Formats: sequence, C-alpha cells, structure tokens
Amino acid sequence: MSLLRSIYCSPLSFFLIALVITSSSRSATSTGSTSGTRRYNAMFSFGDSVAETGNICIVSSNNSTELNVLTCTHPPYGMTYFGKPSCRWSNGRTVVDLIAQSLGLPLLTPSKSKGKDFQKGANMAITGGTALNFSFYQSMGVENPVWNHGSLDMQVQWFKVLTASICGTKEKCTGFLAESLFQFGGFGGNDYNILLLELGLTVEQAMENTPLIVDAIVNGIERLIALGAVHIVVPGILPTGCLPLFLTLFTISVSSTSSDTDFDQHGCLKSLNRLTEYHNSMLQKQVQILQAKHRSTRMMYADYSSLVYKMVQQPQEFGFRNPLETCCGAGGKYNFDVAARCGMPGATTPCRDPSARLSWDGVHPTEAANKMIADAWLHGPYCNPPILS
Repeated sequence: MSLLRSIYCSPLSFFLIALVITSSSRSATSTGSTSGTRRYNAMFSFGDSVAETGNICIVSSNNSTELNVLTCTHPPYGMTYFGKPSCRWSNGRTVVDLIAQSLGLPLLTPSKSKGKDFQKGANMAITGGTALNFSFYQSMGVENPVWNHGSLDMQVQWFKVLTASICGTKEKCTGFLAESLFQFGGFGGNDYNILLLELGLTVEQAMENTPLIVDAIVNGIERLIALGAVHIVVPGILPTGCLPLFLTLFTISVSSTSSDTDFDQHGCLKSLNRLTEYHNSMLQKQVQILQAKHRSTRMMYADYSSLVYKMVQQPQEFGFRNPLETCCGAGGKYNFDVAARCGMPGATTPCRDPSARLSWDGVHPTEAANKMIADAWLHGPYCNPPILS
C-alpha cells in the first residue's frame, strides 16, 4: 500500500480522495413516475459524494483552489440530464434524485443553501462525508481537510437545525417527519478510503475499525428516530473491489507481485470486496436489531453492493459493456488515470454512450446505473422491504 499512500498524499490527491469518498434489466425502469402505493410528503438524505447534490460547492464557494479540484463542477459532468455540471458526481442524476422524482417530489435542495424552501425535503449529503468524526482520523495523523466538510454527526446536526424552519414546534415536526422518507447513507466508504489510501492500512487492519464505523451509523439512525423519523432507508456501500479507481491503483502498486489469485473471475479485487461484504453484513444485522427495537419504525436495508456486483457479473443483462472501465477517463486498462481524472484536461471527452456504462468516473455510477439502483430500491428486490411496498 506504500505507493497508494504516496499517490494520495500528493498535491493531486485533494480531489481524488474526495472522489473516492465512497435487479432488473435496463429496460425495466425509467424511475420517472410513481407506481407504488406508499407516498411521502418529503424526503431527507444524508451521505457522501455518491448522494451529493450541491453542498460541497456551496461550502467551497469562496475557495477557488478547492473548487478547481472539485471536477464535478467541470464538463462533462451533468451532461446527460442537466446539460451542464450540477455539483453531482455523475453524468446525470443520482439515486437520491431518481427516488425523489419517483415519489413525485422535486430534486432535493442542498441543506446548506440559503433562503430555500425545504418543505419537500433536503439533502445533507456532502463530498468527503464520513461515518466517524474527523477528530478520530486526526488522532491517527490525518490532516487533509476534505474529510472535515460534514461527518455523519455534523449532517444530523444540520438536519436538526433545519427542522425548525420546516415544521416549527416538536409536535408539528413529529407528524410531518413521520410521513417523510429518510435515506441515511451509504456511510462508510470514505472511512475505508482514509484507512486504506491515506493511512496505508491493510484490508485486515481496516476491518478492525468496521464495528466503530457501523456503530456510528447505528447511533445516527437512533438520533433520527428520536427526532421523529419513521421510514428510514439504510444503504450499504459499493463493491470497492470492482471500482476502476482501486483496480488502477492496485495494478500500479503491486503489478510485479500480483497474480490471478488477487482477482475474482469477473476481475474484481477479492480482498477489497471481502471488506465490503464484512461492512454490509454487519450493517444489515444492526438494521434488523434496530427494527426489532423500534417496532413503530420502518427500517429498509438498501443493497448497493449485490446489485452493482451483478452488473459486473452480467453486464449484458443491464445493457452495459466493459463494466470495469470508466466512461469518463483517459486511457489505460480501466480508462482511469490519476493525473487525468474526469473533468480534467485529457479526460473531458466521455465515452460515446454513457447509458451503456456502469462507471462514470471510476468511483461513481452513471445515471443509467443509478436508475436501475433506484428502481431496485423502490420496488425490490435490492431493498428489504422495498421503499414502495
């Protein structure tokens, strides 16, 4: 991991570390309209860059250096749906966007926006968001400020403050929030990125922190329930071992010693996917425990990993090709180059058909993949129970 660590401690690393901070066939869904029976009056989302819809650009608006490395503000991000960059790490809409629209709600307003109406919901998610507080990583020697924009604790606090402007009294908020949908995460991806990429820990060492990470997520859910949340979607994390960024860095760092045994039959890194499975399994069990404890709530575990891994296993079933290659990149085996990431010179021309790709920029899914994920959470089978059941 020494080379990985050196890459992420370079001046180029500021954005890249932020970047990592992370069913049915293609014809099955457009997620553009409601078709289920359950309805919500608002939606509130929390998380990291996978769910980002603008907070990082708001908090960085006075920092030209930071904005320059936030390549989600550069073309061709946003090209498919918005026609221009929208501070989303995709060519179009995120899963959060697509679920909101399917519920008949507007795209969620970033919670850090000033003077906006949050009656239909808000998005607390922000690039760099972690489950554990920044102070935990500072104690381990991490100083990169990208991890201090909005931890899980901070996002819950933002929401708590926001509720006063949405529904006023505690009594009014109780009824309003009981009819709202909460998407809490996925959290954890960035925590492992810090442990693996910035601190250079082994997978086994990173896994020693999984109970702390999952406990932080559970504590956050408990806080939401105390505030009045009833319907809560809790996503796991993406299959890290299948992300082009990690595949590229692994190939660079250990190419002389790597062997076929490091990869599964579909080309993903076994050790990193073991970490993903360990985290998601522990989180799913804790969600079940929370459901038994809070019987008046409706907990929904949303499975990113199994569905995305199926897209890698059987890309043709979803209309994809080259599932381990990015759409927006700059060459190489996985079409990912640390020095020419999506939105940077050398990587500004996307693949011809983003709808035929799983990965947009090496970490984040394309809008086409996000549509399938959103549909599988709304109707099943990759959310238990489905959001609209």
